[in-house]
Amino acid sequence: MLSIKDKQGGDGGSGIGHDRPMVGETLLEVDSLNVEFVTGTRTVRAVSDVSLSVRAGETIALIGESGSGKTVTALALMGIVPSPPGVVTCNGIRFRDRDLQELTARERRRVRGEKIAMIFQDPLTSLNPVFTVAHQIGEMFRAHRGLARRAARRRAIELMDRVGIPDPHRRADHYPHQFSGGMRQRVMIAMALALEPSVLIADEPTTALDVTVQAQIMELLAGLQAENHMGMILITHDLGVVAWVADRVHLMYAGRLVESGPASDFYAAPAHPYAQGLLESVPRLSGPLRLEPIRGSPPSLTELVPGCAFNPRC
Repeated sequence: MLSIKDKQGGDGGSGIGHDRPMVGETLLEVDSLNVEFVTGTRTVRAVSDVSLSVRAGETIALIGESGSGKTVTALALMGIVPSPPGVVTCNGIRFRDRDLQELTARERRRVRGEKIAMIFQDPLTSLNPVFTVAHQIGEMFRAHRGLARRAARRRAIELMDRVGIPDPHRRADHYPHQFSGGMRQRVMIAMALALEPSVLIADEPTTALDVTVQAQIMELLAGLQAENHMGMILITHDLGVVAWVADRVHLMYAGRLVESGPASDFYAAPAHPYAQGLLESVPRLSGPLRLEPIRGSPPSLTELVPGCAFNPRC
């Protein structure tokens, strides 16, 4: 079992403890999240009125075309939307009954990475090329737990071994470019899980990986989730992965949630025309082997019209 917390770490004054969540406990609730980017005379409405929740041990999938607002939603939950130009408004982002918007900047930093962690999209660009992977993983323990460099390195090697990186003692001194795509993704997972967060946001963790490595990564996340009762928000384009691991599905289009519900209902009886179009565009082994694309393109987020944004493509 992954258990690498420093017992003397405390909670950094955030008022949010380290107690392990109970299965089914609501960990994160978001009420009417809005994110805009203001540049000169233009305003891009990247996320509009998004509400969702995550329970302990649960995986929710956030899906939709590129540009639909999935990653911006995740960045807003983490509190790392650049401002300016980003403007985030919300009725509440509550983690275990504490509104994160009421925390000071220092308290929010303690929550980020320690209580709510994120695996970013591209591990090669997310990792620092001038530091070894052990240094970058160990930084979590140095910054949040106050461990000495040697102790932090030891914890980093333990994590590398836990996420399946072979010969971790030797590879700890390697740099990101010396790892394959799948191994870099494992390094990112190790960093995200270093402090045993209660909520993990995985932003396209299997993108650009072959099918075998995809399965290994998702099995790894599922195993760690089961051990720690962690809630997970999975952002992906892969509807096959969603069908495999997700408990609930939230479908985004033009910055809005257009359909939400149990994953079984989403696949058995999609209600929104956009959901129906997405599922029809997935090739099937039974029947004609041809793609059925959704005609047209997503609307400009600077010129959204009232009503359903999918209307021109419906």
